[in-house]
This record gives sequence, C-alpha cells and structure tokens, in this order.
Amino acid sequence: MEPELLEILREAVETRQRKEELERSIGRALRRHELDFKIYVKMTSELREMTEREGISFEDAARRVLSQQ
Repeated sequence: MEPELLEILREAVETRQRKEELERSIGRALRRHELDFKIYVKMTSELREMTEREGISFEDAARRVLSQQ
C-alpha cells in the first residue's frame, strides 16, 4: 500500500468511533482528504484479500499492514 494510503488507514484506525466498522472510518478519512471512491475500493480490497488469505479479521489486517511499514 502506498505511503499516502497508509497514513489515511492509520488515521481511520485512530479516529474510529466506538463500535464503528473500520470500513466506515476509512470512508470518512478519505472524504476528509477529498479522495474518491475508487481509492476506498482499492484499500478495502487489499485488506479483504489479506483477510481471506491469512484468515484474520479486517481490523487485524489493517493493523498488520500498518505494523509492516
């Protein structure tokens, strides 16, 4: 994932509201940065592929991506 997208993902994880789905938080962060829906699809697709491949949750996939940078 590109550095700019990693920063947006980090922001989404950090600003996530209680009991809010991470996907929704990612969407909010992208709108805040005035980025469009295709970026959202790209980010969530990469994370979903990781969840299927490694058998982990969406949130765990996001944390793993952030810890690998």
